[in-house]
Amino acid sequence: MVDKLTEIARRDLPILKSLYTPDGSKNYIAFATVDTYIRWFEQDPNVKHIKFFCLNGDFSDGTFVVTDHNVAFADTFNESYDRLSRLLQLIDYSKDYIFQNIRAELLPVVTNALEKANVPVDHCIEFLLYHLTQEKALKLDVQPPKGIELRSLTESDVEKVISVWAHCDQKTIPLIQAMAKYNPSVGALTEDGTLVAWALRYPTGLIAALQTDELFFGKGFGGLALRCISKKIAELGHHVFGAVSENNAASISLLHKHGFKMINVLHLIYTKVT
Repeated sequence: MVDKLTEIARRDLPILKSLYTPDGSKNYIAFATVDTYIRWFEQDPNVKHIKFFCLNGDFSDGTFVVTDHNVAFADTFNESYDRLSRLLQLIDYSKDYIFQNIRAELLPVVTNALEKANVPVDHCIEFLLYHLTQEKALKLDVQPPKGIELRSLTESDVEKVISVWAHCDQKTIPLIQAMAKYNPSVGALTEDGTLVAWALRYPTGLIAALQTDELFFGKGFGGLALRCISKKIAELGHHVFGAVSENNAASISLLHKHGFKMINVLHLIYTKVT
């Protein structure tokens, strides 16, 4: 039998989500990813570029790949990994992809599948995965200090986020704009409207772009944004996850201060075909 790439119908995504557990287990990111895109489709049924795929029409073992512009995510709870490898080899790689938040166990599976598909890997980046339980996140104090307002990010706010975020390039701008439009976000602003700190949430459920304007370092605004986005995520019924590079001592210290625990490592995998 020749393997076939099959798109998963949107009506079947709740079934895929139900195969994964909404707790702090190793497959949690897959659960959060499917849940995120279900919510996005509910908010805008006309979104066409996001596609979920399975192998030969069967996702009963949780094996899937999702593509969103130039970003992709893949997971399975079938620990032979053979079906995931075969599925990955069928994806159209006519453009570059960033495979986001691939757990450590799947790194060789994804890179070997890309090699078999003759897709060059440009580079990989490792991050430490941190976790905060929903219960703890719901108890976080999000009261802003006097003179600071908290609200969701606007389109103009996102322009500032894009301009200073080190992990942003032209190819990821549409994803950042979608995160701000459809996912929880938070901005901390002074009375004159200056955006001093902010945070978003990736489609994979992790905290994204947690940052403080350098003119306002040392005032606790980064911690405020972290607490606020964490509580928003918890109010959706989710645990909270964040990923940082091991040499980012300031972010690691901030996560520890707020009760996050390191539980795994994740990888970004960049293909290079164009």
